[in-house]
Amino acid sequence: MKQKGTNKPVPALPDFWGKSKEIIEKEHKDWIYNQYFSREVLTIYCDGSMNEQKKMAAGFCYVYNGTVTKKYHLVSKTRDCSIPVFAEIIAIISALKKFRQNVRGNYSSVRIFSDLDYIDNILTQSSTFKNTCLKKVQKELILTFEQSSLKYPNINIDISPLTRRQKRHNPFLKAAHNAARELIT
Repeated sequence: MKQKGTNKPVPALPDFWGKSKEIIEKEHKDWIYNQYFSREVLTIYCDGSMNEQKKMAAGFCYVYNGTVTKKYHLVSKTRDCSIPVFAEIIAIISALKKFRQNVRGNYSSVRIFSDLDYIDNILTQSSTFKNTCLKKVQKELILTFEQSSLKYPNINIDISPLTRRQKRHNPFLKAAHNAARELIT
């Protein structure tokens, strides 16, 4: 008897690196692909950017279930907040506030990555700022993080810094960075 059905070729993995693909470690590629194909974890990369005229933007890259979505918006500031770390913290706050409306799905975790090495210290208040504007935005970040965790009790929300190794050849961080830069150039 002849079997019915069709044989479909398995699609190739997406090539996020182009010519650089050969120099990237397998472990790093696997880490990126695990984020890309995850149905459990929504991964969000945030980046803040500022140009010479002190115009700021926040860029986001949402990675979930085989899709990558870029978003961005301008960051409003006052004169004493014209520093890149301000835009970076605003980007994280925005990601916390808008992840449900930007990516629908049944994920059990949201992992927000920032290239601020000391984001853990900002969240635990083991680092504080002298600048009043940054103190205010730090408090807003902590409050927004707590409110999001309470609002979505079935979703584990985590904010983590990227290591130097994780930043290197990371197509999602680059997408978030480029999204922010596109808006202010």
